[in-house]
Amino acid sequence: MDDLWHLLPEDFHFIIPALWFIGYACKRTPFIPDWLIIWILLTIGVLAACNLYGWNIRSIAEGIIATGLAVFSHQIVKQTCNRAKDTIREGS
Repeated sequence: MDDLWHLLPEDFHFIIPALWFIGYACKRTPFIPDWLIIWILLTIGVLAACNLYGWNIRSIAEGIIATGLAVFSHQIVKQTCNRAKDTIREGS
């Protein structure tokens, strides 16, 4: 994960927790389907990156990377927590 973190400039490090929060809010919103959440996060990530560094290919790529890191890190936490729950259920 540390290697992936260094792909982004320091200015982007705040985008990942922001995307986590936005994704959580979207997940709790009943009229937003789960499949749409990733597209919302991707759009926000790219827009945030382009607002920081201007509208160019590099900014778009960094917005995509920031979104990928946010989703990837969320899945690491989620799957690790679910693994612990699954282990408890299997032991019962």
